[in-house]
Amino acid sequence: MAEQETTDFALGRLAAEQQFALWHDLVRPLFRVSLEDAEAAGSFQANVQAAPIADALLTTCTARAQTFERDHGDVRSSGWDHVVIQHYVAGGFEGACGDRTVAVTAGDVNVLDLNRTLRTRATDFSNLTLILPRDRLAIAGTHDLHGRALRGGDAIAAVIGSHLRSLSAHAGALTPREAGSALDALCLLLAGSDLREADPLVRAAASASAHERICAHIDRHLDDPDLTPAGIAAACRVSRATLYRLFGFEGGVMAYIAGRRLDRAFTALCRPEAERTSIAEVAYRSGFTSEAHFSRSFRSRFAMAPREARRRAREGLAPARVVAGLGPNDWIGTMRRLRETF
Repeated sequence: MAEQETTDFALGRLAAEQQFALWHDLVRPLFRVSLEDAEAAGSFQANVQAAPIADALLTTCTARAQTFERDHGDVRSSGWDHVVIQHYVAGGFEGACGDRTVAVTAGDVNVLDLNRTLRTRATDFSNLTLILPRDRLAIAGTHDLHGRALRGGDAIAAVIGSHLRSLSAHAGALTPREAGSALDALCLLLAGSDLREADPLVRAAASASAHERICAHIDRHLDDPDLTPAGIAAACRVSRATLYRLFGFEGGVMAYIAGRRLDRAFTALCRPEAERTSIAEVAYRSGFTSEAHFSRSFRSRFAMAPREARRRAREGLAPARVVAGLGPNDWIGTMRRLRETF
């Protein structure tokens, strides 16, 4: 059986802005990433290696501080029904995973569910990230693991961290059968850990249901420039206070609306027939009343101008929305091709 190849994306040879642009596209199927300001973009650094391990994907990453987000729109559009297991070798993050407040530090092993939302802020960090199909990890079907962590001082976290580091070191030499056995061993370790004590979050489930209903209403009315919190609250029969709370970790309901409008515009620009539509028209159809504001917002969200997104789509290189639905192996292949454009 053929061994599985590790890919080193070698971002270090690029200028800081190019490093972030490629990093943004690499991470986009899982998370939307952003930096605090232009100064952070000018000094950004990242390195990443990725290796398929059976039907999973293991990455080794080192990167500068940044924000990670995944909202309900990302969950719906990505097509990734996976669980993420991370081991932080250095640095960490804090923020919210669903309704759970989290703080992860060096040595910890944490779990993220790609069917749930998150908003976290990471320091400079190094970690190993295993993207695992949900059905491989049995306890993911019976317990709420999103945001749960095993602390670095616990023996089981040290054992799991060691297992992930060993997988990373030997991934390229494992046959598919050996890789599958290695993943099975990891899942047994996780099933025997304190993660199994995760308590059910009934309130979180209720909040998620209300959030989903509101998101559906917003999506149906994205082209209405007068879409407002008061109108949304009245239409969805929730108080404005509840509305603001539900969208607190997404920067507020208006920030969520702007993001969804930008996602719609991105999709429109990447369609084959998009060349016949001006960027101004795409902006107005997506609910923006100013082309200049649309262009600034688009660049902030996607790290490129609308014209650049259109050009990449024409050349078959459109990153975020095209890559988002791919499986792990396809993702690596697409990213290899994208890397060659820099």
